[in-house]
Amino acid sequence: MKLVQRLLAGSVTKLTRVACIFALLGLALMSYSIIDPRAIPVITAMSVGHAFGISAFACYLLAIVLDIRGVDQARSPSTKSSVE
Repeated sequence: MKLVQRLLAGSVTKLTRVACIFALLGLALMSYSIIDPRAIPVITAMSVGHAFGISAFACYLLAIVLDIRGVDQARSPSTKSSVE
């Protein structure tokens, strides 16, 4: 349950930034495998690069779910005062 509490405490902005970093790392590995099409870079891109891509997608989906549930709005007192 500790992981769930950490994820709920994290903000949507942080999750989106982590998703962008993972996506850029995966894109860099896959691009390098196109530039250097030997066996090791291609295998690395297919395993590690795809793991980065899946992690980025999962972080982005979690950020969307947390945003829809309104976790950030419930914690932020400034949002309540601006709505009223």
